[in-house]
Amino acid sequence: MMDGIFRKLALRDAIVLALVTTAWLIVAPFTGGTGPFADLFGVLLGIGFGISVFLLHEWGHLLGGLAAGSRAFRAPATLRSIYLFSYDVKKDGRGTFLAMSFGGFAVTGAALVVAYGMLPAELLATRVARGSVAFLASLTVLLEFPLVLVSLVRHQSLPTVEVFAEEEQARG
Repeated sequence: MMDGIFRKLALRDAIVLALVTTAWLIVAPFTGGTGPFADLFGVLLGIGFGISVFLLHEWGHLLGGLAAGSRAFRAPATLRSIYLFSYDVKKDGRGTFLAMSFGGFAVTGAALVVAYGMLPAELLATRVARGSVAFLASLTVLLEFPLVLVSLVRHQSLPTVEVFAEEEQARG
């Protein structure tokens, strides 16, 4: 499963996470002040934190599905895709769909704990990071959680969950 494009995606995302983490450790303490440097880097670091959480959320989905034995993942054709996979519930089933879903939810929950429980509140970078994570969590609740509820209520799988088009696959 972790060959070809998935290895490249893992490397891409690891580089992004390493850059954001390094920048946070070096620059975030300076975003507690005032002035253009503090403002600019506070916003950039906070958004970088949000991007990192999004990437980890997607990996949480993928790893949750794989942990449940899913084999219904289709990789994107390009590293430019912000999504890691499309998931076909017809090839797996409700159990792996739920595991895949909860993997992403767990990462988002952990990110909320880190953002609101561990990051220093006095930094602009933290406040923007918190806003980014709150925004992503609200998207999760509004867009993803209803799919899980429908699956639980109907006791069945859902239609194919596509995040990139077939045409993109053909270009691969």
